[in-house]
Amino acid sequence: MAEIMEAHSLTGKKCKSCGFEATDPVVSCTSCGSEDVEAKTFSGRGKVYTYTVVHVGFGHLAPRAPYVLAVIELEEGAKTMSIIEGEYQGKPVTESVSIDMPVLFDRTETSTGFIFKPA
Repeated sequence: MAEIMEAHSLTGKKCKSCGFEATDPVVSCTSCGSEDVEAKTFSGRGKVYTYTVVHVGFGHLAPRAPYVLAVIELEEGAKTMSIIEGEYQGKPVTESVSIDMPVLFDRTETSTGFIFKPA
């Protein structure tokens, strides 16, 4: 099992100059280049923007296959990459995932990143 960094806190950065928000650990804004960024805690609520079901994992993710790798659009507007785990409408998420499916941040794993679950 991968080590958990943060239990239930989805954090990132917000640019004080242009308002761009990102979940990436940046030192300057990837939109306007300003170094005037501040920490931001996101709600953790969002929806599936796009996804793929990975049947042959790579490296430390191989034993996890099949799994859902998705881009999540957070309710604040930022997008982030994530794995989705769990069940949705009584089926494994690998069989029930869909565009616009509501999701909720669950945890961050050190070697994997963000883990979301169906909301």
